[in-house]
Amino acid sequence: MKSRLLPLLLTLLLAACATPAPEAPTATVKLVTTVGGMDDLLAYHQSLRRLSPQELGRELQALNARHGGAMLAMQKAMVLGLTHDAGDLTKAQAQLGSVLSATDSDAVALKPLAQLLVSNYAEMRRLSDNAEKAGQQARDNQRRLDQLSEKLEALKNIERTLPGQPK
Repeated sequence: MKSRLLPLLLTLLLAACATPAPEAPTATVKLVTTVGGMDDLLAYHQSLRRLSPQELGRELQALNARHGGAMLAMQKAMVLGLTHDAGDLTKAQAQLGSVLSATDSDAVALKPLAQLLVSNYAEMRRLSDNAEKAGQQARDNQRRLDQLSEKLEALKNIERTLPGQPK
């Protein structure tokens, strides 16, 4: 009987020492739904990103021919924002400003996206301005370098023409 009891006790002892497997973490997925045509605008923006500058120009002309509210202003701003022209970014911000100041229900639903785009376009303008300044500085530095090189060559020519200098 002792020989039968011993394996049983050892098994129980080992079972008591074992730690239970940790529970698998459960991920909570939150379903995000958009309102007021936000999905449509995001899909529209993705389609715009594939267009060439000429196609963007045609799209902007088509949008300018239409009359509409906040949704149309957002579409115009998106097209203008993708041209990467500083003047167009200013126009895009003006379009978005009209959405931000509007009080109708369509505009209110689009305000978070409009605020995001306004800040994005402001940052793009700032970066564009910085790049333009850096480019101007590079051109100025190159011009100065060319002038100094010309002066150095002129001094070398003068030195060569001095009497008593080995040639």
